[in-house]
Amino acid sequence: GRRAMSTSDAPPTVLILAQDTSPVLGCIPNSLANFVVASSAKSLPPEAATARAILFVPPASPQLLEEAWPKVPNCEWVHCFFAGVDSITPFAQAHLKPSNTLFSNGRGAFSSSLAEYAMTAALHFTKQVPRITRNTDAGRWDKFTMGVLKGKTLGLIGCGDIAQACAKLAKAFGMRTVGLRRNASKGAAGEIELVVGPYDGPILPAHKRALLEQSDIVVSTLPGTAETKHFMSTEEFAAMKQGSIFISLGRGTVVDERALFDALFNNLGGAALD
Repeated sequence: GRRAMSTSDAPPTVLILAQDTSPVLGCIPNSLANFVVASSAKSLPPEAATARAILFVPPASPQLLEEAWPKVPNCEWVHCFFAGVDSITPFAQAHLKPSNTLFSNGRGAFSSSLAEYAMTAALHFTKQVPRITRNTDAGRWDKFTMGVLKGKTLGLIGCGDIAQACAKLAKAFGMRTVGLRRNASKGAAGEIELVVGPYDGPILPAHKRALLEQSDIVVSTLPGTAETKHFMSTEEFAAMKQGSIFISLGRGTVVDERALFDALFNNLGGAALD
């Protein structure tokens, strides 16, 4: 196995695996470590051999990790810049687990930003921003009743860090918050007032309906796993209120896009996909 994390005072070398166009490359804190960058196995610098950590920045290819790994023999830690690690899970299982190499992800780093995006999307549809923009472009006065978020219910699929950040902002708008979690016995989380879900066993269709049928805005924050694939599909979208809004902040595989497309022509008032 690879050795435990070193406690040397020397600045560590960190290998960043990222596409050449990644905005992350413009924000490297060079004062903290000796950062070296590669966008392909061929572009690996000689310093990679002494790197003690790898920072993997999607959407770089997981294959790049596979190809770089044998050339970074001193690596003690691999960090995925994003929260979602499903694309590199096979790599982690094949190489990091057997060698006891530390593995982490960006969980929580983007929660506040994603929560702001969710509320922006909610306001976009509730305030009918496209209609306002069209009226402005046409120089037209169009008096209409504008909806409000106050008093509406925000349904959160998942009760993790992103969901809790969304709930916090929603409460500032006077919204009611409900969350669906795998283990409802854990109770409420943060600003999420009510939790629905199983106390034992898997999430059932009845648990989903308990959330969806009462929510005016539904936000999905689920990770991409075999269990969550198409978690939101035809039956789930059909259970949502007429005119309700669906917002996806989690992995795209959670959403059955064909079913979502059909729902937009049926009962949904809008959808926003991060």
